[in-house]
Amino acid sequence: MYLPERYEFFCPVKINSGKRALEQLPFELDALNARKPLVIAGNDAGEKGLVGVIIDAFKDSGLAIGIHDGVPSAPDLRLIRELFNIYRDRGHDALIAIGGGSAADTAKVLNIAVSGKPEDIEGCAGENLIKKPLKPLIIVPTTAGTGYEVSKYAFFAGRDYASHFLMPNLAVIDPRMTIPEDAVTTAAAALIALTHAAEAYTGAGKNPLADAYAYTAIQLIMENLVNVIGDQRDKNGRLSLANANALAGCAFSNVALGVAHKLGKVMGDLCGLPPGLCMGMLLPRVLEREMSEGGYHIADLLLPLAGFDTYASTAADMKARRAAEIIHDLLKDLSAANGGVISRIWKDIQVSEDTLQDIAQRAGVNEASFDIDGCAKILREAREGR
Repeated sequence: MYLPERYEFFCPVKINSGKRALEQLPFELDALNARKPLVIAGNDAGEKGLVGVIIDAFKDSGLAIGIHDGVPSAPDLRLIRELFNIYRDRGHDALIAIGGGSAADTAKVLNIAVSGKPEDIEGCAGENLIKKPLKPLIIVPTTAGTGYEVSKYAFFAGRDYASHFLMPNLAVIDPRMTIPEDAVTTAAAALIALTHAAEAYTGAGKNPLADAYAYTAIQLIMENLVNVIGDQRDKNGRLSLANANALAGCAFSNVALGVAHKLGKVMGDLCGLPPGLCMGMLLPRVLEREMSEGGYHIADLLLPLAGFDTYASTAADMKARRAAEIIHDLLKDLSAANGGVISRIWKDIQVSEDTLQDIAQRAGVNEASFDIDGCAKILREAREGR
């Protein structure tokens, strides 16, 4: 096991996972000294029945809750002002976000405002600019969650936030909330988590505690993702993926951002593609380049990806290459499991050479082996399927 000379690990997130986990919410809120949460959810949460499950969890609790289930996919600061006024005027004292994406980001940024004042939002954008704990925040992940929701990151209205104070106090993973999603949404979410966990396990800042979260996340994804894509009725598989996403988010919050994450996020934003699919497509190619530069932790990645038997039977000098191959194979299996829908998205990517250079530049990778030209080469190989 790799033990650095010095490392830090901070994870304030308590995780409650399993059948009827939501029914513990009143007790958990009491432990946080909160009695009137405001629930934040996306536009479709009500249609999917997710809001109703939350309401039922509070029956007979004696607690009052507020609900805003109209968060759009691209919220703006006007929504934060509206929710700030609701939170203040109705006496709310905690936040609960259903799912990830815009709902979780809105809840995190709103928490900055209600823990101080709305004007704090602009000044807190950036790295570690939040200087004190915020109000209680609970995240309820869904199958479409990516792990971002439990991480220290938030992305809102063109601003990026990074602070451990943005991490929720509690993540509640309940099978009733891990409802079936379309194959692309499920795959994209899990591939974000896989990328985050793999880069936490192999990259700068790697440490034993981050390894424990990342290892388990990788195992759960590898054991369940293809089955869930092929059969969304697999309740245990969907629950496993939700757990994996949350664990990956915790690991991801304690290491440096990886190259596949940076490139995939920018590529998704610029090209209008699911960032998770971009990250998944780039991950094995980034690992292969790191391998050529002497990235010795990549060999360790084979163990959570493939299990002990494959790890033990693979020659030491082939372990790293086999790890990258397994991720390539996973991408092929995902496409086969859903009739080729995912592979068609990758094949339909029309990205010009100028756009590749733009992505490489905007990603802001500062590692010597991943300059702009090196990143553009990785993007080019992914585009051409090499």
